[in-house]
Amino acid sequence: MIVLVLANLALSALLAGLMLAFQEHLLDYQLTHIDVPAGTDMVAAREELRSSVWSRVLPVALVAFAYLMVIGGLRSGRRKAYRQVIFISVIVLLGTGLTLFQPFPWWVRAVNVAKALVVVALLFLASRPEVRSWFRRDQPTRRA
Repeated sequence: MIVLVLANLALSALLAGLMLAFQEHLLDYQLTHIDVPAGTDMVAAREELRSSVWSRVLPVALVAFAYLMVIGGLRSGRRKAYRQVIFISVIVLLGTGLTLFQPFPWWVRAVNVAKALVVVALLFLASRPEVRSWFRRDQPTRRA
């Protein structure tokens, strides 16, 4: 599970880095693929979209931080960490799915699809009886 959590973390960091590095390309793409009413100030529209790039990068950073906090709990066999991984994974899967319906270039979609595949694999692994038994309620905390 930790490897998949780290893989999702790496993909999230990659996506955030790409969005920041190719911000102008992303903004150009979005401006050409959204309906902009006639007479709209394109400079203002571009700046509004620019602020939305940051609103996408910051949640990625928060999820990354949350995953880092949870990894220690997973290594110790804490049930709370197991539940947190499932919760965060479902949120990431929903958020990633929503981005597929927004105007993004192919590279954003590709990373999001990869993230979705990793999270689906993580949720599948977490549902396995052997993994669930590692995080049983009556299981003593382990030291890894």
